[in-house]
Amino acid sequence: MPVPLEQTAQAGLGQGVFSVDSTLGSGYVQQWNASLQRELAANTSIEIAYVGSKITHVGVPDTNLNQLSVEQLAMGNALLGRVANPYFGIIPRSSSLGDPMITIAQLLKPYPQYTTVSLYRNNVGTTIYNGFYAKLEQRFTRGLSYLVSYTRSKLMDDASSVFDASILTGPVANFPVADSFNRRLERDYSTGDIPHVFVASGVWDVPFGTNRAHRGSGWLGAVVNDWTLTGIVTLQSGMPVAIAQTTNNNAFAGFGTQRPNLIGDPTLSSDERSVSRWFDTAAFQAAPAFTLGTSSRNPVRGPGFRSLDVALIRRVPLSVNQAFEIRAEAFNATNTPPFGAPNTTVGSAAFGTIPWS
Repeated sequence: MPVPLEQTAQAGLGQGVFSVDSTLGSGYVQQWNASLQRELAANTSIEIAYVGSKITHVGVPDTNLNQLSVEQLAMGNALLGRVANPYFGIIPRSSSLGDPMITIAQLLKPYPQYTTVSLYRNNVGTTIYNGFYAKLEQRFTRGLSYLVSYTRSKLMDDASSVFDASILTGPVANFPVADSFNRRLERDYSTGDIPHVFVASGVWDVPFGTNRAHRGSGWLGAVVNDWTLTGIVTLQSGMPVAIAQTTNNNAFAGFGTQRPNLIGDPTLSSDERSVSRWFDTAAFQAAPAFTLGTSSRNPVRGPGFRSLDVALIRRVPLSVNQAFEIRAEAFNATNTPPFGAPNTTVGSAAFGTIPWS
């Protein structure tokens, strides 16, 4: 098991270290909603609603406090020059910072004696959700029931890259944040944002039957609906995906990722999209060293989801309380493939494509 270091002024020198900001409290949620319901007819109702929520003190990914500022980064190649290491003989030679010479970039960092310095799950993020919901429902009446619902929503945050991050056991240098000192660059559509969701389901007792007389029972000449048709259709938007580039040219300065430059609109119309070109890859250009890319965190969306499940049910009565049932069911009746997320790495040969799984 891990052995804690002794708490001295030289503990962890030349290594990556974790810390915790004890002044930050736990996260909390605020929610609000308003709804209106109305009966349109017997057993038929409509509901419209607004739902909102805000989460405060969300843990962001393990950003690096030992990072140069954007202004320092603009010094360019001068940062790569090597000078005498003032910590030579103090930092162990086993560390990458223990050599006689060291880069100017390392000495300009806030904590030059260390590699990566992280606040574990720094609780400074926020999320905001606003959603409009509409529902039309008919309870089972005259052989028919249905439920139709639609949600239009927007989920924004500056922390959802943490949803994809692992629980770390030590500081890392490849965290998915463009600038540890500028959280505004992370403000974007959440990784979990699904702006449109439509769901409709129904059960229909097909209005024809046969007259049957069952001796010894309490029913004679009853009309029995032997056939039932059921179905559910789901349509929803794709979720945002992050764009990065193959090479992080600013890793030496403590930056966890480097996003590309956005030079156009990456969104393609539905008739232009395909698994070999899900978005316009020409809208992105690799950012050079010593610069932050201009792309937002989640500038494109992955594939949406469409599904239709149907079933036809035939009931054959055997007695008053018993029946034999035959079902014909089709899942994903439209045979629509559920595509995964596209490749989102600028510089990759597969950039913008969706792999077949």
